Amino acid sequence: MTIPTASTPGQPGALRRGEKWFETPDVASFIHRAFTKAMGYDDDDLKRPVIGICNTFSELNHCNHNLRALAEAVKRGVLQEGGLPLEFPTISIGEVFVSPTSMFFRNLAAM
Repeated sequence: MTIPTASTPGQPGALRRGEKWFETPDVASFIHRAFTKAMGYDDDDLKRPVIGICNTFSELNHCNHNLRALAEAVKRGVLQEGGLPLEFPTISIGEVFVSPTSMFFRNLAAM
């Protein structure tokens, strides 16, 4: 028996994109489930589509200070629509503490 993959969309039994991380009966999926459950998520959470929320909030960058509240609002919306929101950070460059200018780091922020 072959396990349907995300490369067979529209076919009966095809897996959703993130489903191969948690639902397939192999060692890699077992490890993903174990680590996710260790973070406090349960089986019902694992059945939801995972939605990543990138946040550049930083206490060092006053320009992005409002993004903490915005990310929380986005998470609530994702939960209401049946998704599993997972927030992850990214670099936040502000002019206040970077001397002489934050433009030196613009390529790092673009990566």
